[in-house]
Amino acid sequence: MQMKGIIFDMDGLMVDTEPLARRAWTDLLAEFGQALDDGVYGRVIGRRADETAQILLAAYPLPLSPARLIARKSKKLASLLAQKLPIMPGLMPLHAEIGKRGLPWGVATSSPRAHAETILARLGLRASCHAIAGGDEAAQGKPAPDIYLLAAARLDIPPAQCLALEDSLPGCRAAAAAGMRVIAIPNGQTQTADFSFVHAIYPSLHHVAAQLDQLLAE
Repeated sequence: MQMKGIIFDMDGLMVDTEPLARRAWTDLLAEFGQALDDGVYGRVIGRRADETAQILLAAYPLPLSPARLIARKSKKLASLLAQKLPIMPGLMPLHAEIGKRGLPWGVATSSPRAHAETILARLGLRASCHAIAGGDEAAQGKPAPDIYLLAAARLDIPPAQCLALEDSLPGCRAAAAAGMRVIAIPNGQTQTADFSFVHAIYPSLHHVAAQLDQLLAE
């Protein structure tokens, strides 16, 4: 089936924010004498802020409400992102190829919509983005399909004709559950995950750009 649109995850796929998010959580926990465990952090990658907060509060004795925990982490992350926005390799070449083909594209992110709007504006891609679905706009977060289904609806393209690009296991599961063709582009935080169920796995967005016509037509 011919793909008619592309839906991007954002954090860890378009921008390399996972190391910064980990640093924000590490610094926050250190304030309370706690050390971030690799296993715990692995469970929160790709998930919404409210779900992440619940996982961390279950793992660590923190004197904070979920809302306060999220607010403090968000402030730390915003400070780090204000210093530098690390773009993932191949993002701009891929968008150049998408633009040449006139393909509509959108974003399906576990992060709040406001975060997505800010990041896209800083990347210079907000004007060309046809749809955004944020984690705060869906009933359930990834790996449930809600965020991807919302993005497809806003693109006005059937999910089965959407190519989804993801870096995390929850994100890939969400896109697959939505009925999309899923491409995994693992990063340093997610490269050991089992992506055996996806359509293809590539080391970077450069490779997606090079294979774009094939991926759209297969």
